[in-house]
Amino acid sequence: MAKNMKKTSNKSILIIENDERILNALQKKLKEFGFIVISSMDGFEGFERAKQEMPDLVIVDDRLPVMSGLKVCRLLKYDERYKKINVIVMGSKDAMREVEKEDYGFDGLIIKPFRFGDLRIMVEGVLKSGADDA
Repeated sequence: MAKNMKKTSNKSILIIENDERILNALQKKLKEFGFIVISSMDGFEGFERAKQEMPDLVIVDDRLPVMSGLKVCRLLKYDERYKKINVIVMGSKDAMREVEKEDYGFDGLIIKPFRFGDLRIMVEGVLKSGADDA
């Protein structure tokens, strides 16, 4: 673990990603930094897990089976019960070109492929700003 990276204990992150390699890599890295990691491989199941688990953050791929990541984001962010759950959407440059934050309410957008360090910086920023809003 990097010396300047403080462990972020007891913060939970739900990863919704249908590519098993990406999902496993994200789980491993986020656990190394002390996050409690929950995962799902399709949008509908991920949405249900988010409602049940109420994680601090959801990291969701835009292209998922059953329900798109953007729809998951919209359902969470525009429901009073879940809107405080932070959401980072992952997607390709082409897929995200026309996506407007105002339409979906996400807290962060990261373009694939990305370096884990960039995602970590975004995760920390989103969780910090979410804590400031509380």
